[in-house]
Amino acid sequence: MPNQTMLRGYYDLSPNATVTKQGTAETQSYLGPIIVAQTNRPVRVTFRNELPLGNAFLPVDTTIMGADSFQNRTAVHLHGGFTPWISDGTPFQWFTPPSVGQHGVSYINVPDMATPAANEWNAYFTNLQSARMLWYHDHAVGITRTNVYAGLVAGYLITDATEDQLVTNGILPADNDGLGIPLIIQDKSFVDAATIGTQDPSWAANADWGQFTGALWYPHVYEPNQNLADGSLNPTGRWDFGGWVYPPVQNVQNPPAVSAVAEAFQDTSLVNGVAYPYMEVEQRKYRFRILNGAGARAFNLQLYMEAQSGQNYTGEADLAQPGPAMLQIANEGGVLPAAVEMNNPPTQWGAVSTSPTMPTTYTLLVAPAERADIIVDFSALPVGARLILYNDAPAPAPDGDPRDDYFTGDPDQTASGGAPTTLQGKGPNTRTLMEFRVVDGGTPDTVNYAATKAYLQDANTGLPAIFAQTQPKPIVPPGTPVTVRSTSVNGIPVKIKTLNENFDIHGRLNTQIGTNSFYMGNQGTAVYGTGYEEMPTEPVFNRQPQIWTVVNNTGDVHPIHIHLENVQLVARMDWAGNVLPPDPNELGWKETIRMLPGTNAIVAVKFSPPRLPFGVPYSVRPLNGTMPFDPVTNPLHNFGFEYIWHCHMLEHEEHDMMHVIQVFSPYAPPAVDWLLMNGG
Repeated sequence: MPNQTMLRGYYDLSPNATVTKQGTAETQSYLGPIIVAQTNRPVRVTFRNELPLGNAFLPVDTTIMGADSFQNRTAVHLHGGFTPWISDGTPFQWFTPPSVGQHGVSYINVPDMATPAANEWNAYFTNLQSARMLWYHDHAVGITRTNVYAGLVAGYLITDATEDQLVTNGILPADNDGLGIPLIIQDKSFVDAATIGTQDPSWAANADWGQFTGALWYPHVYEPNQNLADGSLNPTGRWDFGGWVYPPVQNVQNPPAVSAVAEAFQDTSLVNGVAYPYMEVEQRKYRFRILNGAGARAFNLQLYMEAQSGQNYTGEADLAQPGPAMLQIANEGGVLPAAVEMNNPPTQWGAVSTSPTMPTTYTLLVAPAERADIIVDFSALPVGARLILYNDAPAPAPDGDPRDDYFTGDPDQTASGGAPTTLQGKGPNTRTLMEFRVVDGGTPDTVNYAATKAYLQDANTGLPAIFAQTQPKPIVPPGTPVTVRSTSVNGIPVKIKTLNENFDIHGRLNTQIGTNSFYMGNQGTAVYGTGYEEMPTEPVFNRQPQIWTVVNNTGDVHPIHIHLENVQLVARMDWAGNVLPPDPNELGWKETIRMLPGTNAIVAVKFSPPRLPFGVPYSVRPLNGTMPFDPVTNPLHNFGFEYIWHCHMLEHEEHDMMHVIQVFSPYAPPAVDWLLMNGG
């Protein structure tokens, strides 16, 4: 009998919280609670760190910047929120359990709230946004990837009058008081106590990590493609080692025994914290609020009827029998300017070549941190029918490593460090996400799917009108021509940003954000990427429009998340000069953009922090927030209103694909004396 899985999570301590108790112990739910807010109505939250002292129950690589201090720190980021920087939950805004009482260098509380306890942090969320799905998750420097993996993830919904009216009119389903049904998709791996000693001896030797069957497992060994001693081929390797590439990393050291990895793709899919769940659905339409909450894995979501063997369902998708269409009405930036129908029919990954940089079409592709608000109608299906929510996106996208793709009948890849063949009805499996079972609900929809689609597509009543009423006007008029040599777009100068792959001092592959300025790196070659702790390169001024051309010099699709603001994806261009328009469900506004390999993404943004009922100082702190202040080697720096942008593949973010955005605002009060506040 497997033990219960040890997790971390958020739970509600407010007096009106509904908490299930077993005897005297509170039952805390995974992935909860979802906070529901209203447009233009602020929310104030006190977050309390009640994590235990001591080491975490997952591997922590202390060579990663900031990870060599307390392993039970947390910082809470409202992802997608239009939030003052002091409440953004950026990496240096961490706080610890009560007996430690330590804070990160950017930790500041809301000025007009009561002084919190040593293990608390106050946050002010403005909700000056239209209806949409956000989420909140850990963002502590050096341990974001493990804290999020352990469970510090939850949903946050903003509602508005327009959305409420759509529910009242029957256009949107009324499930969960009209909020829809969240589907938070992740991937995990679990320990098998009977085999962990053979499969991963270093795990079995570490008493801090879960040893029981069902405990979370997380990769912690950097597996080089080259044997460290002589550079010969390592058949179980996954990433290059900087000491054996050309030119080699100078003065390279071997990776530490407990090491960060380039990416972490797990072998078991979870929806709302449950492995391979099912949901009973009636013969009517449903609204699903989808969030990719995985650390690195993208999902290409499709619906198929479930395959049968005789009279029995097999648990597998029948790829020859499409399920009903998906009508997407919103993404993470709120409502779309037009409804987008997908899964009609579904498109499997790799079916059609559309460009040299993204050689496939797809159905509903959601990279880490992306959201999709969709309507699915089950009314045409007979009672007893079953469907599979299916994924076939490679990991990492777009080309993938076959060892990261788990499905029934996959090849035995144990010789190359992969898994044995998956048997039917068993794991590991990352393609079969969940099952829908059609039951008799007895009450048909008053507004069927066809009428819903027609209403939402109507220019006067549907999404075009709602988008115009509730969303900002585009910075760049849609259809504005661009080329790979454009130095300005719509009269706004273009700033070049780059995504890059380098090697660290331990010879490990790491990814970094940069500009078009370079310096000589540790291989004696030109390097464009810079680290999070280095001098910022993104100073912006209040409401000044910016055009960024982001050049992806890597082989991966990077979901780039920008704090504070939504951005407009103007276009993508491959390096041959072909202009690739945004997907229809990327039009409007987004805050997580898929950057394709060998491609430039042109995005437009206007940074404008919210006006507040209290003053907010600029962020003045040591340049490297993980090291002590030193006037020569680590001087104080004015970061303005300090936000960040980064890759949301969390292993990339933390090593070291993250930059500060310095927003300078005319209504900021004078900077706080950091030295005085910190006893200097």
